[in-house]
Amino acid sequence: MDPSDVVLRFLEGAGRRSEAEFYLGLFRSEPKEQFAAIAVSAFVERDAAEAVVLDLRFLGALGLHPTVLLGLLDPGDADDQAERLRRRLEQAGVRAAVLSAGGTDLAFRATRLARGGTVPVVPFPQRGPDGEGGRFDKAGALLASLRTRKLIFLHRPGGLRQNGVLVPLVNLSTDADALLRSAELTDRERAIVAQSRRLVLDLVPHKLVVSVASPLNLLRELFTTKGAGTMLRRGARVERRAGYADVDVGRLRSLLTSAFGREPVPAFFDRPVHSIYLEEGYRGAAILEATPLGSYLSKFAVEPEAQGEGIGRDLWEAFVASHPVVYWRARPANPIGEWYGKVADGLARTPQWTVYWKGLAPARIPDAVDDALSRPKDLPPTSPERT
Repeated sequence: MDPSDVVLRFLEGAGRRSEAEFYLGLFRSEPKEQFAAIAVSAFVERDAAEAVVLDLRFLGALGLHPTVLLGLLDPGDADDQAERLRRRLEQAGVRAAVLSAGGTDLAFRATRLARGGTVPVVPFPQRGPDGEGGRFDKAGALLASLRTRKLIFLHRPGGLRQNGVLVPLVNLSTDADALLRSAELTDRERAIVAQSRRLVLDLVPHKLVVSVASPLNLLRELFTTKGAGTMLRRGARVERRAGYADVDVGRLRSLLTSAFGREPVPAFFDRPVHSIYLEEGYRGAAILEATPLGSYLSKFAVEPEAQGEGIGRDLWEAFVASHPVVYWRARPANPIGEWYGKVADGLARTPQWTVYWKGLAPARIPDAVDDALSRPKDLPPTSPERT
């Protein structure tokens, strides 16, 4: 069976086949060295090595060869760990080679291996006076040179938790300090958060996303929007514009087309809007119209590649701060409906639409529902609309 079919069937039970197809195509379209780096702790290498080998074997069958980093948090016998992992991988039919983190041409050698179908394994042993910070400095330089898009810390408990609940997203620009003060984090988890902030904000100039996940959930973390652990990333920069005259309408149209799979009807851009909240790279947008009842959220869109990066939450927080009363509609089959239900104060379901609201006085809810249901369609009716 084609390895692609295996991952798609594995994720199909969670309703994520289309997401897996998207991410698989995305990863395969990029230079192989940019795919991902996986940091394996000594505890995972010791107690869950079989799961790691299975993950890497499967990814290799898909033509994906992540760089494996050992010893970042627990350098002790990182060289021995690397050699043990290399032998296990080769016994499982996965080509792997150990590279010294001290070489000046490390990124070149790692690139050559990944493009040649071999997993680069890089140990960071305890050498020199700089300790943990020095190891992450070297790792950051490697990730920067490779232009790695994602770093995943394999952590046996999975993602980070607060009050016993998984924390799915951490904005390293605004959330990290409070999280680092939490007594619920272990020393290892605190180090992951602190060093991830350094990597994302200071050491790696391109966009890098860090995740913490169990080795048993690595495929879900890589191939689904929701993921399976905790994502730590730089918060998106969101700008407010007063109307279409202040934006690049062509880029905005392309964003909406990418997010919804169809180009908006021509009349959409003729309707007056009150505010447009844009991610600086046009990777997400929230378009709001003013009404006597409050703000109507006409469109909330994030391009497919960015949907797992928390840009939606950044957009939401940006416009809700200035628009405390807001209502909107979405098709019942819209995948984002579950999230809408969590952030909304209430909702009303009809066969064609679900109407959501936040901050509305109870007496005004019926009028808001009627207004939302009466609005014209923004997209051609070729498939169910998402918003």
